[in-house]
Amino acid sequence: MKLFKEIKNSIFLGFAFLVALIFCSVTFATATTYPTNGWQSSTPEKQGMQSQMLANMIEEIKMKGYNIDNISIIRNGYMVLDAYFYPFSKGQRHIIRSCTKSIMSILIGIAIDRGYIKSVDQPIVELLPHNIIDSLGDNKRSITLEHLLIMASGLDCRDSHHYNWKGLFEMRRSGDWGQHVLNLPMVGPPGIRFEYCNGLSYLLSVIINTTTKMKTREFAEKNLFTPLGISEIDWEKSPQGIDVGYGRMRLKPHDMAKIGWLYLNKGRWGKKQLVSSSWVEKSTRGHIEAKPDLQYGYQWWVDDDGNYSAIGYSGQYIMVAPEMNMVVVFTGGLPGGKTSLPLELTKKYIFPAVVSSESLPANSREAERLDTLVRSISIPFQDGFVWLSKEEGMAKDGVFRRTKTPKFMFEYPIGSKKQSVTSPGQIMRMNIPKRVDFAANVITKPEKLELRDFGPIYYAEILRQVGSDVRVVGNKGIVVKCGTNAYRTDIKWVYQDYYQVNSVVVSSYKNDQCVYLVVHPSSLANHDNFERIVESLTFE
Repeated sequence: MKLFKEIKNSIFLGFAFLVALIFCSVTFATATTYPTNGWQSSTPEKQGMQSQMLANMIEEIKMKGYNIDNISIIRNGYMVLDAYFYPFSKGQRHIIRSCTKSIMSILIGIAIDRGYIKSVDQPIVELLPHNIIDSLGDNKRSITLEHLLIMASGLDCRDSHHYNWKGLFEMRRSGDWGQHVLNLPMVGPPGIRFEYCNGLSYLLSVIINTTTKMKTREFAEKNLFTPLGISEIDWEKSPQGIDVGYGRMRLKPHDMAKIGWLYLNKGRWGKKQLVSSSWVEKSTRGHIEAKPDLQYGYQWWVDDDGNYSAIGYSGQYIMVAPEMNMVVVFTGGLPGGKTSLPLELTKKYIFPAVVSSESLPANSREAERLDTLVRSISIPFQDGFVWLSKEEGMAKDGVFRRTKTPKFMFEYPIGSKKQSVTSPGQIMRMNIPKRVDFAANVITKPEKLELRDFGPIYYAEILRQVGSDVRVVGNKGIVVKCGTNAYRTDIKWVYQDYYQVNSVVVSSYKNDQCVYLVVHPSSLANHDNFERIVESLTFE
């Protein structure tokens, strides 16, 4: 106000001040950036946000050890926070799980815009005319594309977490996933009850394949991914060659943010309307009650404030807040009960950080604190990873070491990530992202069980409690580096009735206790990575 009084008598300066103020305001409010070639960065304060709130959020995550991999925040088209928690790093692709469903919704909208599909009111028996469907009564005939999109088909799916995904695993074991879903019995008329069903999202991919005569990924690359500048995609296919519409996709967090920014701009990207604004409006409007305080649109979750999200298991989020002109992306490996943590953190810190539609004065102290915290979480913890206690074991610089009796150590690849312990006797658990899970366990030595029988009998029985088709394919005595006798047992088994796993168990009896190291390599695992883990076991 004092500044205004000083210059108001100067016509020239007053005019210049006014023009500059108007120009800045218009630029802030109306400029739209389309980051096909990458996001431009800005400070929170320049985009009307408080660095202090974002720093407080990073501090809480760091202090409490939440298993979050990344947070990216876009406001007004600028990246105001891009945080990566070691060992996840910028440029890596992350499994987005059920966020894939929201991308499938976009593809359905594009197919309707292009005339491949008439409308959401089209019955699926018309969309999939070549499928012979079991028990095709009036209810099943009346299932429309919209019923699939809003998860209200009336089919007896039973493949949500309420059923431990029983129906999902049954579908994946079937000879034809799409046909399996279509043949499910009805439990009621369509359109009445929300019932989360991965199989319905898979059918959306089948419908894209059938109606466009293109593979879903091919259709997506032509009409969505390439225009957005998204080129690095992993997307699994079913045994029938159909891209898995309900999940199994990996994207970079920056590319996830592009999906949200496209929708925030009502389907427009630069000079092109990639998907109609009417589809964006319909798909992000609540169509059916789904959870407390949440409705379900066309494969998007919608809240009462007009915000909407793509949500994936274990903490994958693309949140769009139109009133704040903001997109928030989270990735992580949160346990099932903590999947909603990103939403809680957003409401606690990110939304309150938005305090103005115009730039704020710079806050160098808090901006520096935020930058320092973001740098600190991207590097290995100086004190290493600790699970039960430092004496029970800690991992640091590629070595896990236990100082409590029985004392032992082993090596693991740098970049492995801490995971929560999940079973009695487990003292640590880690994974090499997308490659190998491994854990160390210490239990009381089983009575009257010879060491050579520990793997084939004791541990094989543990696997039978969580899987099936458990087969011991190798069991041999070995001598670990320190000269201690041990046994290596190789076991093939099936997890959750579908996933083929090849586990390696190295076990030894020390001080009336059994120490065993378990490694579960995926089919993509580097052989040297997991062999190095099991071969490095040493007792002190």
